[in-house]
Amino acid sequence: MNTVIQSAKLGPVAIDTERLITFPEGIPGFPMAKQYALIENDQGHPFFWLQAVEDLELAFVVVDPLIFLPEYRPLFSPEEMKALEIEKLDTAAVLAILTIPQDDPLKLTANLRAPLVINHKTRRGKQVVLSDSTYSYREPLLTLSALSTTQPDIAALKSS
Repeated sequence: MNTVIQSAKLGPVAIDTERLITFPEGIPGFPMAKQYALIENDQGHPFFWLQAVEDLELAFVVVDPLIFLPEYRPLFSPEEMKALEIEKLDTAAVLAILTIPQDDPLKLTANLRAPLVINHKTRRGKQVVLSDSTYSYREPLLTLSALSTTQPDIAALKSS
């Protein structure tokens, strides 16, 4: 069922309520917002909005980190995978929340240490804090290796 929400950042946005993503525990720092809509941009860039439905002031810019860092391979514990009912990581989307400085957007960073993991089938997600310190909470994206031709796994999330 489609409905229109009034996002504080995006204005009126049509969302499909049957395609919402549920974060049962919320996202750390925002425990009250549990349902989100993944909103595609119309600018042709790889960034998406993750708009909270219960708090229209809350929205994150997210990206598939493989676009910027093809070798990114976060290791999730069996407990995390089980909690999300994920048997193989290829049945999930992994997204990174971006921080984009208003004074210099080219210095954007991605939280690769605590990615969002979303089960395509159940549409349940969780922000998982990785136990290894290989990745940073503020990884500069534009100084990483060249852009990959890897197709974002977002497509499966949008079509499932």
